[in-house]
Amino acid sequence: MKRSLALRLALVVTVGVLLAGCAPAASDTPVAPAADAPSPAASVDDQAFAPTVVSPEDLDGKDATVKIGTSLVLAVPDGTEAEWTGSTADVAIADFSPGGPSEGSVFRPGFLPHEVGQTAATLTSPDGKTLRFTLSVVAP
Repeated sequence: MKRSLALRLALVVTVGVLLAGCAPAASDTPVAPAADAPSPAASVDDQAFAPTVVSPEDLDGKDATVKIGTSLVLAVPDGTEAEWTGSTADVAIADFSPGGPSEGSVFRPGFLPHEVGQTAATLTSPDGKTLRFTLSVVAP
C-alpha cells in the first residue's frame, strides 16, 4: 500500500509540473488598465473629412468648392456610374475619377483635389450633354 501511495503521489506531482509548464509566466510588471493607458492626441490632420456630394445638374455654370483630403462625388442615377466622363484644365489642382463597378462595389464618379487653386472642369453625361463649371480646391 505504501508503494501504491508513493506511485500516486509521484503521478500527481508529475502532472502538476507538466501543467505548470503550460501556464503563462507571471510578470512582476503591473499592467495598466485600459482607462489608464495613454491615448494618442487627435489632431486636425488625423481627422477624415466627408466628401462633397453634388448632383451634376447643380454644377452647370457654377463654382463648386472641395477641400483637399476629400472629394467631389457626383450623385448620378444608379446604373450610369461608369457612363459619365469628365476632365479638368489643370490636373495638378484636381482630376476626374471615373465611376463604375470595382471589386464587388459600385463607385460614383467624381473629382479628386490635389492642391489649392481653381480649374475649369467639364462633365459629360451618358446622353452626351456637357456641363461646364469651375472647381475651387481649398485647404481643409
